[in-house]
Amino acid sequence: MDSVSSDIKRFAHSIGQNWYHVVLVPKGRFPVFQWEIIKDLAEKAFDWICERHNIDLFTKEVMPDHVHLFVSCPPDYSVRKLFRILKGGSSYYIRKEYPSLKKYKHLWNRGTMYRSVGSVSAESVRHYIENSNDWSRTKQRQH
Repeated sequence: MDSVSSDIKRFAHSIGQNWYHVVLVPKGRFPVFQWEIIKDLAEKAFDWICERHNIDLFTKEVMPDHVHLFVSCPPDYSVRKLFRILKGGSSYYIRKEYPSLKKYKHLWNRGTMYRSVGSVSAESVRHYIENSNDWSRTKQRQH
């Protein structure tokens, strides 16, 4: 999805907005996405998962050692279920396409980071995610 709609979504028996900024971290914060092939797989994996589970994916940024997602999920999805879908589905997709990663017991760290996002700050979250790569590059140049 290219733009964030400020419209409240209507469902069969509810109306509302469930927007989350989600950060996923690989086990041991290993920079598994530093390789372009795995980074591309991760991007495709999140597109595939979100489409299958009716999750609107507004923005994604795959960094070498973590992933930022800005999503909207159906009202019957708890945050726990959202993470289970995102982590489990992406792990399955990436490992299926890149079998050498199956040697690791877990792709993702057990911990979770998310925050609920209101429509007022949606653009600031989008801006942060889209420009988070700039900070990473600046930090790397200082070393």
